[in-house]
Amino acid sequence: MERLRKESVIRQDAAIKESHKKHANAQRRREEISGLIKKLYESYAADKIPEKHFTELLTGYGAEQEQLDREIAALQTAIDSYNADSVRADKFIALVKKHTEFAELSAALLNEFVEKVIVHEAEKIDGVRTVKVDIYLSYIGKFELPELEEVQPQEVAKRKRKPRTEADREYDRKRYAKKRAARIAAEEAARASILQGTSFEDQFRKSEAETVAS
Repeated sequence: MERLRKESVIRQDAAIKESHKKHANAQRRREEISGLIKKLYESYAADKIPEKHFTELLTGYGAEQEQLDREIAALQTAIDSYNADSVRADKFIALVKKHTEFAELSAALLNEFVEKVIVHEAEKIDGVRTVKVDIYLSYIGKFELPELEEVQPQEVAKRKRKPRTEADREYDRKRYAKKRAARIAAEEAARASILQGTSFEDQFRKSEAETVAS
């Protein structure tokens, strides 16, 4: 969130203010030119200026007006883009806040955060097979990973995980069984709360007692 605000919001604040200022100045100048062209036609119609001067001035005003039209259109596109980026940034930040803490990385959660992942063709760099992966996050697009510490090949072997022992696997089985039992107990408590006071409560209690007995 800190990086996103720094890169998209704060950076845009200064840029969008400058764009708004230039846009307003260009609009004001265009209106001035429209007034000048109107007065020019009136002066020409009243024979106050010769045709040569009229043509030169009209050509110059017309060229400036066309340039201003292009500038105004470009600035408006930039302003719209800034506004859209700001909205997308706010949406992404809201999504981050929604999932600040989560128990597991589920497919649904990934689908909320990740728009697409592009895996490039593998290539060998200094004898190491390397695959470039581009991650596009929802609302904000391509995500650049922070610089990681470079690990030398000889250090990789040192950092490899130790072989798992039977004691490790037994610990994992017990931890999984404990978590599963807790989840089932929570689900049963939730069902009991929902059925409390209804005609299904006695049936649920009977079923629960039979399950425990078995």
